[in-house]
Amino acid sequence: MSNKLQIINENTGEILEEQKFTGGYHVIYTNLEDMGKLRHIRKLDNAKFGDKHWIKNWIYRPIAEKLVKRFPELKHIKPKNILFIEDMEWEKPDSLKPKKHWMAKISKANQQFSAMSGYDYILETRSYFIERMAREQIIALIYHELRHIDEWGDLQPHDIEDWDNMVATLGKDWVETSAEIKNLIKDDIFWRQLEPAAKQLDMFEIKAVK
Repeated sequence: MSNKLQIINENTGEILEEQKFTGGYHVIYTNLEDMGKLRHIRKLDNAKFGDKHWIKNWIYRPIAEKLVKRFPELKHIKPKNILFIEDMEWEKPDSLKPKKHWMAKISKANQQFSAMSGYDYILETRSYFIERMAREQIIALIYHELRHIDEWGDLQPHDIEDWDNMVATLGKDWVETSAEIKNLIKDDIFWRQLEPAAKQLDMFEIKAVK
């Protein structure tokens, strides 16, 4: 199915711009009434981004929206302000020394990119890992990355190994396990917390999320 974008002068009816296309679109426009601030209409949810990345808003944004709606610790996050992209070409390098490679990471967009794109954050995943994960793990991975955005809009550093509630509830190997883990969107989740000192499961410190 093809689409057609037209820009028409309301006073004269003249068509100023006309473009046919089969994918999504991202329109940037301004109004003189608000000092020329850039406004965005973003419907570009599935497209190539650079040489090796692909925009995956259509896959990951709905997951993020459901997680934000469900978990109070994420309520300050606006998924529409996050650009979800995936590296489609990265491969795990051959190495004699085992090295832990990141599977997903979130970064804050610089001021120029944010102004031009309308996105404040970029959440990047690697297809190499995603295609080897169950849906439940992918959902948990998105939750994990969203947790890096604090209530002031800043990012908590990525040297935090993990969030206590995820380790205690899903297991320390939740991202690599072949066993079933909870679906954070559908299942009843009872967040368990690790004891700060001993890092042992405290079965009495439970917070239910419904």
